[in-house]
Parts: sequence; structure tokens; C-alpha cells
Amino acid sequence: MVFEKSLTSMVKGIRAHRGKESDYINVCVQEIQKEIISKNMSTKSMAILKLTYLNMLGYDMSWATFAVVEVMSTSRFAIKRPGYLASAISFTDTTDVGLLTINLFKKDFGSKSQYESGMAISTLSSIVTPEISRDIVTDLLSLLSSSRAYLRKKTVLCLYRIFLKDPPALRTCYPKLKDRLGDEDQGVLTATVNTFLELARKNARNYLSLVPQLYHILVNTTNNWLSIKLLKVFQLLCPLEPRLQSKMVEPLTNILNTTKAQSVEFEAIRTVIRTQPGDSALAGLCVEKLQAFLNSSDRNLRYLALELFKEMLEFPEFKEKLQLPDLHEKVLQGIEESDITARRVALTLLDRIVSPSNFQDAVQKLMEFSRKAMPNDEFLCTILRMGARDRYALVEDFAWYLLILAEIGRNMDSAHAATVAQQFVDVCVRVPQVRPYAVTLCLGLLERSPSSSPARAAAGSDASAPERREASMDVSTPMIGACAWIIGEYHADIEKPAEAAFLSGAKCLLASKPLQALEPAIQSQCIWAAAKLYLSAPLHAPEAVSQLHELLNSSLPTFVRSTHVDVAERAALALHIATFYKADAQQVAAGAALFEEPLLPVHQEAQAALQVPQGLDLEQEFFPQEPEQAAFMPVGSNSQDPYALAATYKDDLGFLVSSEARQAGATPASSSSGQTSSMFYLQSKDRAPQASQEAGATPTPAAPEDPLVAMRQKLEAARGAGGLKYQVMREDIGGVPGGTAGAVGSSAGGQAPSASSSATSTLPTFPEKELTELQGRLWSVCFRGEHVAVYACVRSPNVRKQLLRIDLRCERLGAPESPWSVSDVSLRFPDGVTAQEADASSGLLSLAPGELQQRSAKVKATIGTAPFLSPGAFDMQCELQYTLNQTAGETPATSSRESTKFGLRMPATTFLVPRVMTEDDIAEYIAQNSTALLSHQTAQALSFAVTGNSTDLLSVVGRCAGLCHFHGILNASSDQSK
Repeated sequence: MVFEKSLTSMVKGIRAHRGKESDYINVCVQEIQKEIISKNMSTKSMAILKLTYLNMLGYDMSWATFAVVEVMSTSRFAIKRPGYLASAISFTDTTDVGLLTINLFKKDFGSKSQYESGMAISTLSSIVTPEISRDIVTDLLSLLSSSRAYLRKKTVLCLYRIFLKDPPALRTCYPKLKDRLGDEDQGVLTATVNTFLELARKNARNYLSLVPQLYHILVNTTNNWLSIKLLKVFQLLCPLEPRLQSKMVEPLTNILNTTKAQSVEFEAIRTVIRTQPGDSALAGLCVEKLQAFLNSSDRNLRYLALELFKEMLEFPEFKEKLQLPDLHEKVLQGIEESDITARRVALTLLDRIVSPSNFQDAVQKLMEFSRKAMPNDEFLCTILRMGARDRYALVEDFAWYLLILAEIGRNMDSAHAATVAQQFVDVCVRVPQVRPYAVTLCLGLLERSPSSSPARAAAGSDASAPERREASMDVSTPMIGACAWIIGEYHADIEKPAEAAFLSGAKCLLASKPLQALEPAIQSQCIWAAAKLYLSAPLHAPEAVSQLHELLNSSLPTFVRSTHVDVAERAALALHIATFYKADAQQVAAGAALFEEPLLPVHQEAQAALQVPQGLDLEQEFFPQEPEQAAFMPVGSNSQDPYALAATYKDDLGFLVSSEARQAGATPASSSSGQTSSMFYLQSKDRAPQASQEAGATPTPAAPEDPLVAMRQKLEAARGAGGLKYQVMREDIGGVPGGTAGAVGSSAGGQAPSASSSATSTLPTFPEKELTELQGRLWSVCFRGEHVAVYACVRSPNVRKQLLRIDLRCERLGAPESPWSVSDVSLRFPDGVTAQEADASSGLLSLAPGELQQRSAKVKATIGTAPFLSPGAFDMQCELQYTLNQTAGETPATSSRESTKFGLRMPATTFLVPRVMTEDDIAEYIAQNSTALLSHQTAQALSFAVTGNSTDLLSVVGRCAGLCHFHGILNASSDQSK
């Protein structure tokens, strides 16, 4: 053609049309379609070459496969070469015209030019299928005896790809392939050893008979690359033959003493580690060689040395030979590597070699690195993992370790904040002697946080916005919850006199407005910790009882109006306790019974089967009914209804006005301590100057001292006086501590810590996730037979389209060497239920077409929700079909089509659709329907049909009443079935 483009011209054109490459490529494809039907083979070959380049860019060329075969059939090498290249890149197992290439391969195998034959062998290795292999393997065997080493080498490498596609071909080719181990050409010999290496990785036991020949080659070869491959083969064979281990001592020793190639030396050391763990002489020689690697200036050699040291530590024989102090120093140097892979290996190795004697030094080093590196999560993760090992076996000074945890917990961006909080609580539970330090440290962390500091709150109007934002990042959210829990649980360990500490702790836990923006679980912990301080004040801080009572009465109403159920419930209970006991120290002291029993580390499954004690009436109220006090009654839109919520701007403004009116009539002392504002509005601008004028010009408060610095000074003083001896409770108890009182103490704690086998206690939180976030993540076993298992994952339904998606997988069961194989797995849904992806004629959904190797890919099944009338858990009866093949020895292969039925479990929540509403929507709805929803004069009667035990009805009504904060009333019915 006159206007034919070459490949170079097309590539230049694509680069020239920047931003419009697709348009230009479409024009090129149209030209290629015209060129590909040309009778000129040179033009057609160039068109195939250009199309191959476009295929590498992602464009489809399956429509031109026949033209590729035509180009391959030409006799000129320069023309047929693009055809072979195109077939190697674009042909797949499903390409129909692949069978047409068999005769072309046979023809080119006998070509006079070794390069044409080599090109055909290389292409065959890329497009071989079981059908092609059965017809062409005989011709390949003849090439193994070729006089040209170039073809023998390519044939040996090609055979491995054929064995992967057609395993029975290995039996046919094994004798001649084994003969190539005696080939005189080093390239053919290396290719043969490499092929046997890859085959041994599949099943090494089949090649134990090759040990004499391989050993002979290893002893006599001087080829470094061949030596490396042989050492890799012996790493696989030595564990299968015990006598081979002693036989390998001499050649390995010679290699380590004589070789100058560091690659061979490295592979020999790894072979010793994996095959000769009991030879002390070889172990010492390997450690000596690795020390040289570790002291090398080459970064890659240092990385390889760390990898082998990590592998050495798994064997006690090698660990005894290691100079751990020297290795510890080198590993700490490896942590400073800029290469992230080398740094991760060094951190893993440090985790394995650290001991109680050098644990503190290692942690201090890691903390220094974490302050310099960004991100620093890998350093912090190593510290936490080492500290929690074997229930803090490496920690000798627990007060120091709490300081480390507190410093990590102040990093707001750390991904390990929850782990830090868990360990902080777990250490306090297990080590009683450290609790005074922990409580003081927690008070310091919360007091210094500007979000809770009274001094900062007073100066907040003068501080700039960036300073306030930076200051609010002092402690991570999980750490705030841990501090609250420790202050509430171990308040008895606060230094005496404790009045000031009790008051400051309660203010930090309740009087900070940013607290209301935290997670609901953290708010609940803070509320209950403040309630504990109030209840225990008569015993430990009697002069602070009245002030704590006023603080609870002024702060808790804000939390009572929270939209989170748990927060509102905890706040209401704490407020009721404060209202009931008032400021009478003798009455408040009655609540100290909640803390009589110590809280011990309880296993997370210890209370799984806990029963309600006999004689305990759950329906009995804790306190008698009392009339509501006007100070705690919010102003609603309906002034006649005291239970309506202040859900609009007008109502909330009315609440502010009424609060100010009440405060105006109060005494100055009470007004200053009981000042209250809405949780939705900031303080008015004109009130701040007025307050400052009344108080006079006050000096700017000094920045509070860092609690970590103060605790370090206190810890150093304690060490100078002799230090502390810690008693660690490393074992979990299997039941509820202390009977009934212990159970009450745990519940009073709000979040009782538990410890799992991994030595990390947990602070239980209550995730408030939507239902759709939890669906589609849990896989369940639907069917498990002798040969096949089926797994299903039910996703969230599409309500608008009335569709439900189910993800399915199947897995082959049985040993890999089993004579049974499974293929063509499919699933049939019951009548009336049809999957969109199923075959229209048979109704079968294919799970694994062809032979099932291990686990199939995920298969999507979309079914309509119309056949399902009501929500509820049920089993959808499905039918599983698969082909079972048996190939054992010389017996002919047999196959049978198996069919079995099973129930696909559909969860009860499958067809429940949550209605998403914002807080504004809820507030507007309640404001519009407050009379009908919240009035005590509105009653609704519900009727339940009881088919079995009537206690089920009591359980359902009780649960619903508890969740909704209503009372369930059971009335007798004339109909005994209701």
C-alpha cells in the first residue's frame, strides 16, 4: 500500500497526538483492518506487528487471530516473526485457532535454522494447552537429542511449561529429561537443574532418585549460577532424606571456605540453616560469615544478613552461637536504614532478640526514631508488640512503661491508639503497685488537655484558633477513655489529701464541652467515672462531697439530652443517684459497697454463660419514684407537657432564657458554680467581656507543666529511694471475681477489662455501625461434603431495584495427591428464584468452570426479592452439581456427575432495610409529633400470638421495653393463645 504506516510511524503519531490518543488509535485500527486482508504478506505482517503493540496497550485483537496464523505460516523468517510474537502475547487457552498452529510448530522444529526452531519453541511455551501438548510432545522429545545445544536448552525450559499444562506429559518425558543432567554444555545443564528445581517445589519426593547425580554435579561444578540452583534443590530434598544431611556437610563446608562469590556463600549459609541445624561447627562458620555480611558497607548485603539472622533464631542450635549483644547493636543500626524493607526486617529481628535487660534501651531508641520518622507507626507497633509479649514478661519497670504508653497515646494520628489504651488499662489491672502512678498520670493528662483545662477555658477567648486546635490534640480519644476508666476504678490510690484531685478529675470528666463530641462509649466512661468519684468521696475526700454534688447536678443534664441512648441512660442514672443522695456524706457513703471487691483480669469468655442470681428481681426499681425537680426539666415546645424535647432553635433558646432567669435569682456562689448552657450553642460574645470586667484584669495563666516530665521526675526520685517491687498477675481467672459483689464491681466500672491469650486486655466499646456496613463481610459455610465445600456471603439488598446479591465460592477438599478431581461445579436455586447470572436454558449458575484446583474465584448471584414475603431466618433449598473424576495409576479415567441438595442460610436481617435519618430529621419529627409520641396520656396496645412457651413473650417485651425506655405491661387475655 502507498500510505502504509510502519510501527515506528504509528508510535510517533500516538506521541504526537497528546490528549487525543484514542481518536488516533481508532484511525490506526481502521487502517490495520484494511491492511490485514491484503494479499501482500509483508503488509499483513506489519499490520499484525502494529496490532500486537496496540494489544499491549490494552486493545483487543482477538478478531485477528486467524490472520496471525496466516503470518506464522509464511516461509520467510522476517515476516513470520511478528506472527509468532503476536500469538505468544494474545493467544489464550480458549483461542480456537490455537490448534491450527500444531503443524506449523512441527514444521519449524525441523527447520535448518536453529533460530526459527528456537522461536517456535519459545512461542509454544506461551500458548501450550493440554490438546496441543498431547500432539506435539513427541516432537519435543526428539529435540532433546539435537546436536545443537541452543535447541536442547530451549526445549528443556519449554518442557516445564508443558508439564504445568499437561501433567501426564511428565511421565513420558522424565527419562530423557533425566539424561540431560549429564549434558556437556553448561547452559543445557543449568536449564535442566532449574527445571527440576521448579518441579521439586511442587512435589520434592518424586525426585529423590536424582540425588546421586545432583550431588556429583554440586561437588564438581565451578559454575556459580549452577551451584546456587543445586543448593536450592538440596534445601527441598534434605528434609525428606535424613541420611542426606550428613552427606551435605563436606560440600557445604568446602563452599563456605573456598568460594569468593557472595551470592553462592549466601545460598550455602541458607542451606545450612534449613538443613543442618544440629551441626555446631557449620553453625559457627555460618555465624562468622554472616557477621562479615552484617559489617559490609553494601546495604543489600546487610539486608540479606538480617534476613538470615531472623531465620537462624528459629533454631536453638544457632541461637546459642549468636553474640546477641553485638547483634542487638547491629540491629539497632539497621533500624535507621532509609530502605523500608530493611527497616522492617530489623524491627522484626529486634522483636525476637530483645531481652528484659536491654528492653528499655531498645524502646528508648525506637522512641527516638519515631520522633524523627513520619510515619512512625512501625516503630510504635514494635514497642507495643514487645511490651505485651507473654503478658509483659520483658517489662521490669511498669511505671516507666506507663510513661511510654502515655507518650504514644498523645499521638492523635497513631493507628495504635486503641492498643495503647488497652495495654494501659491491662497493666493497671495486673500490677497493683503501679496504680498510684497511673492515677496521677491520668489526672495530669486530662488536666493538661485544653479541652478540659479550666485555665485554658478561661483564656480561650484570647487564644487564637490555631493554638486551640493544636492544644486540643493532646490525648487520643481511646486514651481519654482509658484515663477515665482508671480514675474511676482506682480513685482510692490518689495521693492524700485527695479533695483537690477528686474535684479536678470530675471537672475534666464532665465540665469540658469538647467531651460531647467524642464517641458515645468514651462519654459513658467519663460519666460513670465521675459518678464513682462522687460515691467514694465520703471515704477518700469528705470535704469535696458537696462540690462534687453541685458539679454533677450542673453538668449531667447536658448528657441526659444526648441523642445516644447509652450516654443518656448513664447520665440519667448518675443524675438520679446524685439527686437521691444529695450532699449528705453518710448517704453517699452507702454507694461504696460497689467497690469493695477488687477487679481482677477476667478472660473474655468467662462470663459467657453467666446466669441471673436467684432472688434478684429485675423488674424492681432501684429508687422510689420522686417528683421531677424544676432545675432539670427542659423547656419544650409544649409548656403543658414536661416530657417534650427541646428540639428546635426556639425551644432551645427558651431553655437558655429560663436557665438565666433561675440563675439570676440564685446566690452568686451557686450561680458561678452551677452555670449551665445549651450543648448546641457557644457562650454569647457580650457575656465574656462582662465576666472579665467583674473579675478584674487577671494575669495570663502559665502553661501547665507536662505531666510526663513530672512523672519522670517522680519516678527517678522513687528509684533513688529503692524503687518498687512489682507483683504481676499474669494469669486470667476463669470466673466472675468475688461472686455477686465482684460482678457488681465490674458492671459499675462500665467497661470491665478482659485479657485474651495474646496478653492484651480489651476496653469493650459499642460500635454504632449501620446495618449495611456489617453486611457483605461475613462468609459462612453452606455445604461441606467429601470433595467440595460451598461458601456464601449475603450482601445488603437493593431496595429500589428489589434485588439481592449473594457472593459464592467453592473449594476442593481432600489431599493434593488424591486421585479424585472436581470440575464443572454449578448451583441451581429453588423454583421461583432465578439468578440473573445463571444459564437461561438450564437455570444453573456456574461456580467453577473446568477443573477446580483449590478455591474458586468469587461468583456473584443476583436474585429478586419479590418471592420473599417477610423477613426471617430460613434455609433456601439449593442443588449443587459437579463432575467427579478419578485418575489412579494405569487405570482408565472415570468420571461421574454428582448432585446434592443443601440449605443456603438466609439471615433474618437480609430483608430488613434501615431508614437513615439525620439528627435534624429526628428532631423535626419529634417536635411535630411530641404530643402523640411522648405524652403519658397516649397508650398503645399490641397483641402477640404465643405458639409455645409464654416466657418467650416476656423476654421479647422486656428487651423491647429496655431498649425503648418504656415500661412493658403484660395483661391477661381471654384467649389463651394470646
